[in-house]
Amino acid sequence: MGAMRSRLAHLLLLLPFWHAPSFAQCAPAPDSPYFFRNLAELRAEAKLRVDRAFYEKLLSETFAGKGRDGKALPKGEFIEYELAKHVESRDGYYAVRNFSLVEHRKGLAITRYLLVEDARETWQRETFEVQDGQWRLVSVEAHPPSDE
Repeated sequence: MGAMRSRLAHLLLLLPFWHAPSFAQCAPAPDSPYFFRNLAELRAEAKLRVDRAFYEKLLSETFAGKGRDGKALPKGEFIEYELAKHVESRDGYYAVRNFSLVEHRKGLAITRYLLVEDARETWQRETFEVQDGQWRLVSVEAHPPSDE
């Protein structure tokens, strides 16, 4: 009888670990709105960490962005522009709000969201394309909410 209780006790102790994988959160599917929202959040986090490598990997070689002043910026200048303000102070915060997938078809996705950084709010419009089997950011621009 004691051996039976011991086995039962072991099974009861192991039961939570056996079910744990079923409760684990999975990464968003690569073509879902959650995937692109996650990329927006990861980019905001990379900006706070001043993580140039993340930007280099995410942005396409043909990337074209625009600064807040509307000036066109190639990939290298855009990365410098994005990271420059966080070099001095890493105490910032961000939030991605009102995210929407404006257009989505095979190999192309266009997203729109409100990015809140510190006390500043900016509507972002981002275009992604599949390049070499990976989603790459090909353009970013500030985008007023009334244009959609």
